[in-house]
Amino acid sequence: MPRNTAVRPDGGGVSITAQAIVDDTVASLTPRGQRTRAALVSAAAQVFARDGFIDARIADIAAAANVAHGTFYTYFPSKEEAFKEVILEVQRNMSELEQDVPPAAGSAPWDLVEHSNLRYIRAYRRNAALMATLEQVATFNDEVRQLRLDLRRLFVQRNARAIERWQKAGVADPDLDPIYAANALGTMVDRFAYTWFVLGEDFDEARAVETLTRVWLQALGIEHDRHSSQAGGRRKNSTGLGS
Repeated sequence: MPRNTAVRPDGGGVSITAQAIVDDTVASLTPRGQRTRAALVSAAAQVFARDGFIDARIADIAAAANVAHGTFYTYFPSKEEAFKEVILEVQRNMSELEQDVPPAAGSAPWDLVEHSNLRYIRAYRRNAALMATLEQVATFNDEVRQLRLDLRRLFVQRNARAIERWQKAGVADPDLDPIYAANALGTMVDRFAYTWFVLGEDFDEARAVETLTRVWLQALGIEHDRHSSQAGGRRKNSTGLGS
């Protein structure tokens, strides 16, 4: 793993070492320098989203930030470094899912999974152009590839914990490996969003979220009463929650 892309011990969240480096860098700047650097990051996000990574030019980033071309190099040694910071911003944006108010305690698995899928779909939509560029750059830049994996782990680890809880409660198939199941189901939702927002397939949000949620729960062996917080989910021939 590259030195500046360590992740949290639980495997979730943004790349904390990379983020610490950014925070230290920003803290060392004057207020004016901080504003200029922030403007460059914002401009870089616009240019990368519009042009992709390969076609993005430093001159265009500087112009969008209303600074001289040479000013870019005062804050970033290369286009790659600017892109990595843009992706850290995307990670923070996507990780706001964790901070969103979840369904009430005792909600059925359907409500919890539906909530998670809806929030992810909407976050992906907001960041679709940059997510497309991230997928592109991750194929040839090891540090960006690690950032992509870090973003994915945020959701895999959270989902694996939920699956383990449902297994212990007798709700989900106890023979499933929680990590493998979380990876498989997370990939389903992630690639669905990629096909929708990057490749351009036309889907209805309500139907998409309902279908993803239904497939999610059925894959785990969870019988569900849609939108019923009283049912709590159940498995056939099981005395788990809601049985």
